[in-house]
Order: sequence, then C-alpha cells, then structure tokens
Amino acid sequence: MRPEVGRIRLSTIGRSIDLQVPTNRALALLALGVFVAGSAVGLVHGETWATSLLDGLSWAGSAFLAWALGRETDPDRWYSAFFAAAGALACAISLGPPSFGLLLWFMLGLRFVNRSTGRAPGILDIFAFYGLSLWLGFSIHWAIPLLAAVSVPFAGGGRFPRVLRVGLVLPCCAIALGATRGWQFAPPAGGWVETVGLTLVTSLLTPVGIGYRSPRSIGDHTGVPLDRRRVRWALAWSAGSALALDSIGAVAFIALAPVWAAFAGTSIGWAIDRIAKTLAPPS
Repeated sequence: MRPEVGRIRLSTIGRSIDLQVPTNRALALLALGVFVAGSAVGLVHGETWATSLLDGLSWAGSAFLAWALGRETDPDRWYSAFFAAAGALACAISLGPPSFGLLLWFMLGLRFVNRSTGRAPGILDIFAFYGLSLWLGFSIHWAIPLLAAVSVPFAGGGRFPRVLRVGLVLPCCAIALGATRGWQFAPPAGGWVETVGLTLVTSLLTPVGIGYRSPRSIGDHTGVPLDRRRVRWALAWSAGSALALDSIGAVAFIALAPVWAAFAGTSIGWAIDRIAKTLAPPS
C-alpha cells in the first residue's frame, strides 16, 4: 500500500463492512433476520406497519452497534462481538431501544483512541465528534463533552493543531452547561446495586487490556498492527465514561445496553480464549 504523504483525508476512521469476510456476512444476515423478526412481532401485537418496522430497526440496530462496539473493544477476537450482539438484542427485546446517539458517540471516541483503521481522525471526524459531544451534552447531560475531552489528545495534534485547540471548547461548554443546569447529579437510575454490577462488568476488562501486549489485528487503511497502548487506553476510556455516566445518574442502563453488552462480550471472549489455550495440547 502506497503511503499518502502530505495528503489530508476528511474522514479516516470510517470502517466499511466487507461482505466477502465470513463474519461480516454472518452479521449482515443476523441483522436482516432480527429486523424481520422484530417487525413481525410488532405486527402480531397489532402495531401499525410503521411502528413494527421501527421495532425491527431498533432490534437490528442494537445488535449491529453492539457488534461494532465489540470489534473496537476486542479487535483480536471476532466472537466477542457476536456475544455483544446477542446481549444487546436481549436487552432491546426485553427493555426497549438504547440511545443510538450515545452509541455513535462511544464508537467515535473508541476509534479516536485505538485507531482501528490505522490512521488518526480526519478533520471531518474531529468536528463530527466535537459537534455530537456538544449536542449530547446539551440534550442529555453536561458531563458528556467533558468525557469527550479526555479522548481529544489521542486525535493527533501534529496534523490539526488548530482544530485540536478548538477541543478546549468541550470542557468549557461542559462546565457552562453544568453551572446553568444545576450540575444534575443524581443517584444511578437503577440504584447502587446496578452500579456495583456494572462496575464488576467493567473490572473484568482489566485482564483483557493487560493481555493486549501484541495485538494481532491490523489497521484497515495501513495493514500495520494496532498499538497495544491505544487499545488499552480505548478500553479504559470507554469503561470509565460508561461508569461515570451511570454513577451520576446521567443515563439509564438501557440507554447504554449495547455498550455494557460489548464489555461483557469482550470479557467472555477473553475467557474463552484463555480456556482454549490452557486446554490445547502442547505443540
């Protein structure tokens, strides 16, 4: 692959779904089947066609985004993403749809930090992340742009120093929103029992991060193995952000169900990998 010297791309963190890859093809078929099933269930329950289709999209979207998040939190083990998709689908069926804006925010933040495409964010990616963070801070909770600011240094200041300095607006706006809206601290929506459970889920990511000494996955655009430090920081940022939003009562569990499912799927995938290696006969 020829290096692109001196060339600045508007977007560099988008990842296409190559249907030639068996796991991607399986995910596409799964999403289609879930969409059809969700729509059919709505029709059986007497809902209108429009509402039934939205139900199907919600189920399929939850499963797909959890799968995509799982690919970011555990890039070396494809099966972790399918565990995440199953968990998110179960939550969507039993509890309702998540916050898709927040899920997109987590996705962008993870790719900022771990650079799963192999490249730093493009200028369009940076402004999209800034803009979405500010909108979610205004519409959901002031802490969101503050958490987004933590990931800004990972974007790569050498390429867009002025654009990154604009990132200082994130903590400033977070403080302004908190001051004008009374900071909005509240007990977790599901109580402290839920928070303790979610803390245990995220704590299980610790051995996963430690285990990423030499990632096998390569950047989509470069073919170079991912940086283990960035993979670890991505896990830490996403887990810390999710726990922070839960502990201050910013969002309910269902809003981030696919994120928690991705964390659980990552831990399950790591455990399966360790068990398989332990039981494997010596070579």
